[in-house]
Amino acid sequence: MYIFSRPNSQNYPTPEFSDILTNIRSIRREVADFGQETNQIAVNRLMKRVDALEQSIHAHSRQLNQLEQALMTAASTKLTEKQRTILNWLTMNHLKDMVYTNLIKQLSGELSIPESTVRWNLRGLREADLINAGTKENKGIPVSLTTMGRIMASYASP
Repeated sequence: MYIFSRPNSQNYPTPEFSDILTNIRSIRREVADFGQETNQIAVNRLMKRVDALEQSIHAHSRQLNQLEQALMTAASTKLTEKQRTILNWLTMNHLKDMVYTNLIKQLSGELSIPESTVRWNLRGLREADLINAGTKENKGIPVSLTTMGRIMASYASP
């Protein structure tokens, strides 16, 4: 399923969004024509609402583009069995404030996986944007699942 009907570089919305935007433009023209015959204050208020609706649709379209990027990243990333296990563990044992290095130690102990293997698998999950975590340059950020990570964890669960 593709959210956008054309390549991302062109950023054209799906036909549904195109129809909505076309209808908004049509309503704007009709309101402008109507405004020549009636109360200009009411017409201006209505035009502001139409503009706000159009901006909202554009913002929603950008968010869907970001979601599509995340889905494409996830689809192109094959999760190993250990990565699925770690995602499931993170879903079931959401620990606020657990930093990367402490999580490695805890996962290694609880899952009986060597720390180096846990580190390698967490790095893969971070590179696939399935988890947020600190880096060497940006330490102290607690590990958390991204929205895509939560979605993938639900697919990865047994």
